[in-house]
Order: sequence, then structure tokens, then C-alpha cells
Amino acid sequence: MGEARPSHRHHRQQGADTVAGNHIDPGTTASVPPRLKSPLLLRVEDLLLAGWVAIASPFLFRLGGEKGPFDSGQPFEGLLRIGAVLAVVACLAARRKVEAGSPQQPSLLNRASVGPFFGGLLLVTISGFTALGAPIGAVYAVLVLAVVAVIAIRVGVPPVDILVRRALVSPFVMVAGGLYWSLIESVVGTPVAATVRRSAAIDLRGAGPFLFFLIAFSAVYYAMLVYAPRQIAEREGGTVEWLFRYAAFVVSIVLGIGWLSILSG
Repeated sequence: MGEARPSHRHHRQQGADTVAGNHIDPGTTASVPPRLKSPLLLRVEDLLLAGWVAIASPFLFRLGGEKGPFDSGQPFEGLLRIGAVLAVVACLAARRKVEAGSPQQPSLLNRASVGPFFGGLLLVTISGFTALGAPIGAVYAVLVLAVVAVIAIRVGVPPVDILVRRALVSPFVMVAGGLYWSLIESVVGTPVAATVRRSAAIDLRGAGPFLFFLIAFSAVYYAMLVYAPRQIAEREGGTVEWLFRYAAFVVSIVLGIGWLSILSG
């Protein structure tokens, strides 16, 4: 007596959730984000980045005289880098719009990406100001304006949805892809294409050790300058998705090496 009995509606719902002898817990299905039920292995950002790294970036790198990431005299590249940094900072400052099915709290992997993100952000920022050859006064002025803009966005701009956040972060990811070749040359100390030609006079089959270094370096690079900022925009994708996306990035690097070797031939 006093014990609540399950309603007929509950029994009907329970029967509807039992199909071919498989019981589905309604509480479990309600907690699964709809976006995670059919994950996308590759998104638009992945395709754009692969094309940029494999084709456009080596061409622009060769056209610009194969300058390093911290060489001056690159006004166009400098403006692109600073603009991309300001866009990703705006995304970081904007409040996140809570959407149905989106995770309420960042995962452990999301939290771990914060460090690499700020490392990559600092690298691109320094590279941008150096490429412009900006005086220290101009650097301080831009930083002060950025802080004011962050406060204004945080206070006065309503929460933005996922598509806007992805659009703000995408230029940063593309610019970071454009820096890859110059960073590699700074680490190796010799032109990438020349190293490839010395390792493999006709094709890339003899360049195994050098390619292994490039791929190992690309893992750190990808975590700092691709994965981390994209997680700032949207917390999405699991281990399988991101491993597949990274594999596509590695393939684009190998293709880009061949393309750069042809351009420098």
C-alpha cells in the first residue's frame, strides 16, 4: 500500500522499446548525443586542409622564396596569420551556444588539448608579427585591442552556434597548414625538396627515414595546430574519427613533398 504502480503508458513504452528480444533502456538512448550516433570520419575542414597541405601550401611556399616561419618581408602572409589568430581568439571569447545533444562538460582529451592549443596560438602569433616586421609598439597596440575585443565579445555578443565557431577557427587551421613546410625546413636545416631528392633521386622510395621524421613531427604539429583549435570550436569526434583525419593529413604531407620536389626540380 502506498507503492506507486507503473502506468499503462509506461508498459506500452517499454513494449515499444523491446524489438526482437533486445531491450533498449530509454534512459540510455536519451543520453547519447545525436551527433555521435553517425560520426563523420572526414569533415569539410579536413578536405580543405588536405588540399591546402598537398597542393596549395607547397606552391605558395616555393613562390615566396621558401622563407622560414620567422623571416620578415612577408606582409601578405603576416596579415593572414594575425587575422586568423584574431578570429580564433574571437571564437575562444564567444560564449558557447548549448545545443541539443552536445556534451555539457569537456572530456579529459578536450582539457588536455588546451596546452597544445595555446602553444600553437603563440607560435602563429609570433610568426605573423615577425612576417610583418611590425615594431614592438604596434604589437602592444594589437594585443591591447585584442584584450578589449575579447571582453566586449564575452559580454555583449550572444552565444554563437557551432557553424559560426567552426567558421572562425577554420582560417587558423588553414594558415597553420601553410606554415608546415617552413617549420620543417627550420627543424631540418635544409630545403625539404632538396633533402627528398638526395634521399631518393627519382622517387620517394628511398626517403624512408626522412619521411618517418616528417610524420613523427606532424603528429605534434597536428595536435597543436589542427586538433586543439577545432576542439575549441566544437567538442566532437572520437579516437577513430581523429585517427582517420590525421591519416588523411599525413597522406597530404607525403603528396605535398612530391609536389614540392617537382616545383623545386
